[in-house]
Amino acid sequence: MILTAPWGLLALLAIPVIVAIHFFRRRFPPKTVAGLFLWQAGHTPQQSGGRVQRPPVTASLLLECFAALALALLLSGARFSPVQSLQHLVVLLDDSASMAAADTRGETARDRAVRRVLMEVDPLGRTARVTLIQSGERPAVLCGPAASLAEARAALDAWKPQTPHHELALSLRMARELAGKDGRLLILSDVLPPQPVADALWVAVGKSLPNVGIVAAQRTLTPETGKASIALSLANFADAPVRRRLRVLAGANEVLARDLDISPGPSSLTLPISPGLPALRVELSADALLRDNEVFLVEPRPAVVGVENKLPPGRGRSALDKALAAIPRVTRAQPGHLVFTAAEPPQPMSSSWRVSIGGAGKGGDFPGPFVPEKRHPLLQGVTLAGVVWSGAVPLPAGGVQPLLTAGDVPLIAMRGARPEAGLFLNLDLERSNLIRSPDWPILIANLVEWRRQHLPGPERWNYRAGEWVRARLAREPKGPLRLQANGFERTLPPGRTLEFLAPVAAGVCRVLDGNETLFELGVSFLDERESDLRDRRSGEAGAFAAGARGLRAEDVAGSDPLFWILLALAAAALLANWTLAVPVTRA
Repeated sequence: MILTAPWGLLALLAIPVIVAIHFFRRRFPPKTVAGLFLWQAGHTPQQSGGRVQRPPVTASLLLECFAALALALLLSGARFSPVQSLQHLVVLLDDSASMAAADTRGETARDRAVRRVLMEVDPLGRTARVTLIQSGERPAVLCGPAASLAEARAALDAWKPQTPHHELALSLRMARELAGKDGRLLILSDVLPPQPVADALWVAVGKSLPNVGIVAAQRTLTPETGKASIALSLANFADAPVRRRLRVLAGANEVLARDLDISPGPSSLTLPISPGLPALRVELSADALLRDNEVFLVEPRPAVVGVENKLPPGRGRSALDKALAAIPRVTRAQPGHLVFTAAEPPQPMSSSWRVSIGGAGKGGDFPGPFVPEKRHPLLQGVTLAGVVWSGAVPLPAGGVQPLLTAGDVPLIAMRGARPEAGLFLNLDLERSNLIRSPDWPILIANLVEWRRQHLPGPERWNYRAGEWVRARLAREPKGPLRLQANGFERTLPPGRTLEFLAPVAAGVCRVLDGNETLFELGVSFLDERESDLRDRRSGEAGAFAAGARGLRAEDVAGSDPLFWILLALAAAALLANWTLAVPVTRA
């Protein structure tokens, strides 16, 4: 017999306690009387307390001690055999999309990886434990920790590698933590490591294959001309030209089809399409890697900035109109997203950004030096070389947030922490030579683009898988925000500003406010490093740790028959003692 928890033997102290109780146990022998009235006449002297007596060795005492012994052995983890040990194998699976590349027989690196995992697990027996880790920028436990072989088989059957290129360092760290000191670590990939990984067996199951993929895609729309097009960058990772068929589909309808002769290396083409088409799927005919043969493109909605020019007639107003005319996707609107006015007191915050241009010929002139907030988007590319800033007037300290200063005088400032509170150009346009310098159109273009970035909608309409998506809503959401794509759905944090990762699965994804679709986005794979299969290799590097036994202790009490035997004996002893203690009533 083996004890797995020897401290449980302290429960044996219950046996002397039981015996001590029996020392002070009071016993009254039965008396037979003819009637109760005779019993009442007798006088029984009262005893002041218990008296130490020799304990009678009764069946009750023996049963109670036996039950205490059995329960103490249960607490100490008594077993017939040593604690059962399970061999633990931790497997790190490279989830890169190239693992799904198929050879001429249709076999993929993923298939060979699964076969190798099962080959390592099968000799360990049915009691083996397996932990599967799926690599990625955010590695995840695919199965386990320490799952059964049946669970591991089911997880391997469902595993479909599809993530963009990523390093395995973070995933390897997670695998080492789960393997611990006794687990064995196996790494499955389609490339060999630069150098062997310590205390781990790295198995490469890749094959060098020719492949053609779409590595970049863009869908454009020019509102001024009403023309739309698709620009594609293709890459032929082979030594010979290949012929592929390209199709553009809008739902089930084929928009166009073309046979292409693609030379080795990169190439590009532009396809004109009709504007106003729904989300498009562009696909190449099948080859080794299917994931890079299709892209999904949503028609962009150009963000048009409405501008309202309320400056008084003069050189300044004309210079502003000329600068605005050179900026694309700008229209005159009333009210506009951007309102230029003469100097005015602060206005309540609104959806329009009010740009006040002050100075009335009574301010000072500053030829420099100027101190700009260089990282601010409004001043990107602005040098102010040779500019004389005229008409600047002193501003109250703490009343504005300066972006450009000359000495202690703010020249360009925000009236608050947010641009919605308004901007102020401390400038007399009629006197300053700023409007004749190259910095003037740059400054106005920066201002328009800064406003464009704050318009409702996403920053872009088409993204790579795993790329950050940022968008703004025109209002506070009415219901929960959700992201849907190819059967995948998750909840987004509430708020007017959204930031999330584009789904790994390519397709058209939708952002919904309750049941209302706010906008659609196209998500495509577009990963040149995963499309190039020429460096894929097979082989082994490293070995399992020499001191790793691959054991994982399992201390389930019910796994040993002695547990049930002791439990049954203790229950039987308690039941028998209870039966003896209950007097039998005779008729």
